[in-house]
Amino acid sequence: MIDPHWMLVDLHPLTWRQLGHFFDPGQYIRAAQPGEHGLFVLHDLGTVLRIVDSSSGVRRDLALQHIADPQRCADQLYARGEWERVHIVDKTHLATVARIAQAVPRQELTLDEYYYLVYRLLWGGLQGYVCVPTHPAHWHGWTYQQVRSFLQDLPSSPSSLGLGVFADQRLLIGLILVCEQGQIRKITTFEALPESCLTAGLSEETLHRVWQHLAATIASPAGLLLCTQEVFEAWIQQEEKIQVLLTARQRAQAYWLR
Repeated sequence: MIDPHWMLVDLHPLTWRQLGHFFDPGQYIRAAQPGEHGLFVLHDLGTVLRIVDSSSGVRRDLALQHIADPQRCADQLYARGEWERVHIVDKTHLATVARIAQAVPRQELTLDEYYYLVYRLLWGGLQGYVCVPTHPAHWHGWTYQQVRSFLQDLPSSPSSLGLGVFADQRLLIGLILVCEQGQIRKITTFEALPESCLTAGLSEETLHRVWQHLAATIASPAGLLLCTQEVFEAWIQQEEKIQVLLTARQRAQAYWLR
């Protein structure tokens, strides 16, 4: 799924394969994590409609017919120790979220803005959706507002951002973003660069060559990160992101300019 506000130019298949799974709008709203053992209780203003265990299926042995206090119910079920997360979901709340989110086309919103709206509607409903442990309100330390602020604070408009990820000196991801007025407007890859930019592989020399080419042919560069695949995965998944990069730079596994 590609945001209609983006211009997608020459997205190389190898880069797309490595990045494709990150284009997942559901990350905005879901609390359940991949592979997590969860219990989902669907009710309608307290009347229990269905109970599903993500591993074993429908549960009819919990003797749960009415929920007066969703938070207390979630706490008690989680305390049994059977599930990694317990979800108590009000059907009426979900219907309200869907009605508000779809009431008008909202064509003025970018894809991320729309899903952020759904996120606020879904999780701002007090007892409408309760889960234990609670929704983390971030994805591996990334938040919508942090990313939005970063883009809005770029030093020039347009600005370019680059990411190069290497495995055994072979380029796996070569991504270039062009940002204007706090929004990503154009996406291309390192295929747009001359081969001479990458002959030195993951190195300080490559960093400066790519930076110079971005400045000369794409847009004023505001940030460029080159790193190994292992560092990239750790940077994405760990919350202490700056420390991941600092450690990697000491080991000659990451280079960046900003």
